[in-house]
Amino acid sequence: MTGIMKKKLFIFDLDGTLIDAYQAIWETLVYTLTKLGYPPVDFETAKRAVGHGDKNYIPRFFKPCDIKKASKIYREYHLKSLDGKVKLLPGAKQLLEKLKETGKLIAVASNRPLESGLLIIKNLDMKKYFDITVFGDQVTNQKPDPEMILKILDFLKTNNKEAIFIGDMDIDVLTGKKAKIDTIVVSTGSSTVEELIAASPTILCTSLLEVLQMLQKGIFD
Repeated sequence: MTGIMKKKLFIFDLDGTLIDAYQAIWETLVYTLTKLGYPPVDFETAKRAVGHGDKNYIPRFFKPCDIKKASKIYREYHLKSLDGKVKLLPGAKQLLEKLKETGKLIAVASNRPLESGLLIIKNLDMKKYFDITVFGDQVTNQKPDPEMILKILDFLKTNNKEAIFIGDMDIDVLTGKKAKIDTIVVSTGSSTVEELIAASPTILCTSLLEVLQMLQKGIFD
């Protein structure tokens, strides 16, 4: 943790970092597969494919000729499946509240589509925490391209040294490196611990509770 400068902006990924929506994602995928005559997949297979946005998620499971139809079915059903099946991960609420209390800026950078992303934030009463949210269909290039991060930095008039990106995947680490900002990854999402270590984040944690403890200790001040 040497070299961590004072941070005033905390940018979060959503799925696997702040929230657990894997059950809803899996159910939506199985529904879409079944609807189009494909065999279902198991939960872990569905979970491991999350994180690259549904534009990249759908093609992993469907033939090119079925992608357009599958995307429409998936998006429509997923909005219904989110109700009551998405929860905050351990430490998420406490961390967001502490960041807000201490005057930090908070943002979301997620490859998830805007419509479902905003619905989750609304359902979990999270909107009050964020100064800006940027989703996959609001940029030309999704993560690991740094466009989302750079957009947030520009909007909040913050330089890369004052910001830190918190995610759960190796692509989040790569995104942070491309944007030249420090990264924290939590092993609560789609990437394995081995993949996270190989990506060389600034800090690796088992959950957001560890990030909260660091914040309480003044690591980012």
